[in-house]
Amino acid sequence: MRILVIEDKQMHQDSARETLAGHDLTVLTSFDEAIDAMKDKVDETKVKSLLAEAGFTTEPVRPEKGDEEGWARWEAHFDAKHNAEEQAVIPLPYDVVLVDMMMPVARKTALGSGVHPYGEEVPYGFVLALRAALRGAKYVAMVTDTNHHKGAVSAAIDYIGDAYYSTMVPNFTINGAKCMFVHAPFVEDPALGVKCYNCVGGTACGYCRTPLTDGKCPECQRAGRTPELCNVCKGEGKHDTTVHERKDWGKVLADLTA
Repeated sequence: MRILVIEDKQMHQDSARETLAGHDLTVLTSFDEAIDAMKDKVDETKVKSLLAEAGFTTEPVRPEKGDEEGWARWEAHFDAKHNAEEQAVIPLPYDVVLVDMMMPVARKTALGSGVHPYGEEVPYGFVLALRAALRGAKYVAMVTDTNHHKGAVSAAIDYIGDAYYSTMVPNFTINGAKCMFVHAPFVEDPALGVKCYNCVGGTACGYCRTPLTDGKCPECQRAGRTPELCNVCKGEGKHDTTVHERKDWGKVLADLTA
């Protein structure tokens, strides 16, 4: 499939290339790039052909004041050209558009100094998703990695879908496109030798998590408990685990197109 991913973070761009391998993939990194890619583009050859069919092989010269016949033809040409350009819009070259939610303020929407400083993140994803649907994409998803405990807009998404991604179905049909506005599923990546979260790398008691003093747990000593090895790292202070940080765009695509 022809897929456009709009994402400003490098690790999510990389995961798009990984999880969407085998597709005709384009990755754009900003609101400005995305809007330019989804502009209405007109086939000028088709416009000329449609104008010729309407009887306008050349553009009429602007008539003089009082030339009613000339003005009538001028206005007819204007209407015919407008209709021809609407019919000659080149279809969006993507079947699927997948977008991030929060992206840095772009030049196209900057409102002046101090209003939205460059670098500040704003929820452009909604606009980009709707623009993609408006331009004729068949499948559209806005996918955010912002935790719903750390962002008001992310928390609000809970009211139009699940709070956590499992298996999703499109939330909406917009202009014929199947659309989702969701929290991201994540790729499971291995993380080796990670500092143990339970005993804080061997500096706290693996049972009650009290900071150790001279290698011993003062709380367990007071309670008369026999210290136990940390049940997570078995006393090593570190352990192998998995991390879930990179968006699984492939999972989103599979559910969106199921």
